[in-house]
Amino acid sequence: MADNGTTQPYDNWADIYDKVYAYLDYDISLYIELARKADGSVLELGCGTGRVSLALADAGFDVTGVDVSPRMIERATAKAKERGLSAKVRFVAEDMLNVEVRVPAEPGDDEEPAKEMKEGFAMVCFPFRSFQSMLTVEEQREALENAAAHLRDDGVLVLDLFVPEMDQLGNPHDEAVPFHVRDVDQPDGGTIVVWGQNMWDPLAQVNSARLIIEELDPSGLMLYRLYRDFDLRYTFRYEMEHLLELSGFEVEAVYGDFDGGEVTEQSDDMVFVARKGP
Repeated sequence: MADNGTTQPYDNWADIYDKVYAYLDYDISLYIELARKADGSVLELGCGTGRVSLALADAGFDVTGVDVSPRMIERATAKAKERGLSAKVRFVAEDMLNVEVRVPAEPGDDEEPAKEMKEGFAMVCFPFRSFQSMLTVEEQREALENAAAHLRDDGVLVLDLFVPEMDQLGNPHDEAVPFHVRDVDQPDGGTIVVWGQNMWDPLAQVNSARLIIEELDPSGLMLYRLYRDFDLRYTFRYEMEHLLELSGFEVEAVYGDFDGGEVTEQSDDMVFVARKGP
């Protein structure tokens, strides 16, 4: 359980996460489209500060968001209240490996609460590469099997991953010298400048990444610099398809972007859509 009074992974992201990823909205339309097709409640695993969960709730879906960081969950809950979405979305500070949550009951419907869990969620998703925080095959299997346990029999699983780029990940220059990732414009006219470093372990398929985050005021004066370290496990396309099948899913589609395009050598993302098997 995450809520144990200790610092959890990504707690130190809570206050800056929305600033760093203010540009990020290109995946929202696909998650909304897939949720409409699934036609039911949605469970998001690795929800962070609620970016995707809140967009789904705003589109009319009942959503449960789970994240291991209590501080991220606090921020997500506050944003739901600010936007008047508290009746449509709830946030839970738990580990996606072993969380147990029920589909929210309809207002005024207190009959057969056990049946709700049996029916499960219509869609479970791991947006923005949250699945890559599972650093071993054992953790990956456990997360997928827990996702399957929360889905109804015809439920849909959606997750996206970085396409592994070996030339970039294995570049020793990028270990020693930060490279520019992007500039993110801020509402006050300032800018967040993001730099990265990669420390790649090819045997474990784990990248120990560092983001260096600088905030500039509108005049270009740097207000602060932060270092944020985190690990991501990279999984290849057919390895991921095999993991899904071993965990009780039937792969329906693999996209190379959030517009439904094919996976190519130029793709940055792989989006997997799978259905819970019988």
